[in-house]
Amino acid sequence: MTRFRHTFLLAFSLLITAGLLWVGCDSSGGLSEPAQGTFTLNLTDDPADLDSAVVTIDRVTLVTEDGEENDDEEDGDDDDDGEDEEEGVVTLTDQTRTIDLLRLQNGIDSTLAEDVTVPEGEYTQLRLVLKDSTGANYVVTNSGETQDLQVPSGAQSGIKIILPGEVEVENDGDQLAVTLDFDAEESFVETGNGQHIFKPTVRVKNVFVNGETVQTVSVDGAVSSTGSDVVSVDSIDFAVTRRTDFDDDDGVSGPGDLQAGQIVEVEGTIRSDGTYEALDVEVEDDSEVERSITAPLDAVSTTDSTLTQLGVTIQVTSNTEFDDDGGLGALEEGLQVETDYYLDNGRFATEVEREDD
Repeated sequence: MTRFRHTFLLAFSLLITAGLLWVGCDSSGGLSEPAQGTFTLNLTDDPADLDSAVVTIDRVTLVTEDGEENDDEEDGDDDDDGEDEEEGVVTLTDQTRTIDLLRLQNGIDSTLAEDVTVPEGEYTQLRLVLKDSTGANYVVTNSGETQDLQVPSGAQSGIKIILPGEVEVENDGDQLAVTLDFDAEESFVETGNGQHIFKPTVRVKNVFVNGETVQTVSVDGAVSSTGSDVVSVDSIDFAVTRRTDFDDDDGVSGPGDLQAGQIVEVEGTIRSDGTYEALDVEVEDDSEVERSITAPLDAVSTTDSTLTQLGVTIQVTSNTEFDDDGGLGALEEGLQVETDYYLDNGRFATEVEREDD
């Protein structure tokens, strides 16, 4: 089964550079000027199985740990205007933009924010605030029917997007780039009567700090085991920290609420010591969701017809589909790919798709 992922590569080419809040002393003993930097934000997308998928973005904010503590999203207060005077929150753009995600394809992108100065700090979240009014968000089906979509309350106050660790502005001229993936398959869900409901799902695709990758990964699979500070999915261990966000809508607020065999998606990052940290854990409604790993390739063997991701080996067969005519031979260590697989006394790849295009 081919997984239908419509990346509205919210190519948050979030080029952050810094604007430091502290004031230090230069070598001559005088006060140094605060450092400055820029932040640029772009959007792009891949094709989708709809004629149009339109969203209206009212505001995008960048949040630090201090901003998380002051965040009013959890208490249901939707009066936050995203003003920069709120501690730990920087408004990247408050210019309303209506975007057909499906028109941003094949490398085409759209700039949302450009050269935004941001202060020193460790940034933990992005917030995408959608407009909630008739006609602001809708899909057009292949039959030409237009269906208005109601924005969930969480999206009104901001879709929370957890950033991986080490997304930090420390020095003047620091540059940070983030690409977001707006998953249309999960965001625009068709119901039994042919109508669609809106469940905005936006993920971090990749992050670059001064040109270096802060690696992001994801795994769709079954819970193997849990502990107070770990969740294992298809035998891949992810550390759970206070940064890990669990989907409260599914009654899951921590690893103790998960059951062995439950199908989940874990989004995470690779730490500097090679271990994996969970950033977001979401219970999947469909027990038949195809297992997948999106991560860099640890190894590729054309001799054994295998590839390795997140420390596990996946067998490639004659039935494995590739999005590249070169097949397994065109892949190399370090390349970010999404591998769909099934379990049968081992892992067997059904589809391998490059994520770097």
